[in-house]
Amino acid sequence: MRAGKWLPALSLLLCLAAPLSSFGMSAAEGQTQPSMEEMAGEMGIQEEMDQIQEFLDHTSGQDGTVSVWELMKALASGNLKEVFSQAGEGIRRALFSELYTGGSLLIQVAVIGMMGAVFSNVSSILKGGQISDTGFFVAYLLMFTCLAGSFLSSIQIAAGVLEQILDFMKCLMPAYFMAVAFSGGSASAVALYEGMIGGVTAVQWLCGGILLPAVKVYVLLVLGTHVVREPFLTRLTELLEQAIGWSLKTLMGLVMGVQFLQTMILPYADAAGQAGVKRVIEIIPGLGQGAGAVAQMVLGSGVLIKNSLGAAAVVILTLLTLVPVLKLLLLMLLYQSVAAVMQPVCDKRMVSCVAGVSRGHKLLLQVVLYSLLLFIIAIAVTCASTNVNYFAS
Repeated sequence: MRAGKWLPALSLLLCLAAPLSSFGMSAAEGQTQPSMEEMAGEMGIQEEMDQIQEFLDHTSGQDGTVSVWELMKALASGNLKEVFSQAGEGIRRALFSELYTGGSLLIQVAVIGMMGAVFSNVSSILKGGQISDTGFFVAYLLMFTCLAGSFLSSIQIAAGVLEQILDFMKCLMPAYFMAVAFSGGSASAVALYEGMIGGVTAVQWLCGGILLPAVKVYVLLVLGTHVVREPFLTRLTELLEQAIGWSLKTLMGLVMGVQFLQTMILPYADAAGQAGVKRVIEIIPGLGQGAGAVAQMVLGSGVLIKNSLGAAAVVILTLLTLVPVLKLLLLMLLYQSVAAVMQPVCDKRMVSCVAGVSRGHKLLLQVVLYSLLLFIIAIAVTCASTNVNYFAS
């Protein structure tokens, strides 16, 4: 009679433990620990991981391929020296090339500014001032062309890195949230996946579709309003600059607020349910303790994959954006330096144009960095909050 009472529970246990025992078979046969590739294959995310690797192969190009598996293993072992040594050479080459290209352009801008200063200062000598005004206008048009062309190239850099961030997140999300679900957070995985999709959509719509064109309009207004002696659109440009900053902060607050609200409740609900099921299985005589140990091992392997993949995603996002961000930062500092050099001798309108382009690069930096930090914080919060499932069991 007692065997008949326990038979349904034993059947349920065997159904639940079959995939778990196959996952931990290598360890039971004497191997110390299955590789990350084997664990990912058992979790069913091998195809998604291959898609992430294909994206990295396509993105890296001539700068060298980043292996997501090697990166995850390096992060799991705490060895990042090789990762940063490989990235350092590509960053150095990119920065030196940008310094050479941007420096030659800024020298041309400074020379044009000096020409404009010459025409402005001879107005007191020549009667009527028509020659000096015409000469200054020609010099201003040359500077307008140089600055506008340079800034359009910077916008392409920002748009390219923003597209890379969004494409990488689209490749990452299926594998990452399947790992979250496998590590015991099924409800958390579904809700956080939907929230992450909403964040990607919001960044693509707001940053890519509205804010980058708004930054372009801002710089063109700055360049156009200084063609006359008294600028007449300064309030409009200030309002546009403030609107871009407010939009980025609002986007960050909304997405992170929803993320934090979800992680305050859902992981603990998953942990409570999972801990209850595990306790019920462990009370079964004979097989309970073994099944509980196997389940704990599988859960720990899932948490390791999840956290390693999340940390690797943060590193990859940083590597994808590091060179473009440093380029934009370097250009911003160079334009600001040229404006400081031109101010004592050049016309204030030309100085204001160069300083305005520097502020435009600052806005581009804000758009890229806010988008990057939004996803990095979301990944970090998901990793930290869903670990509660492992500790509760």
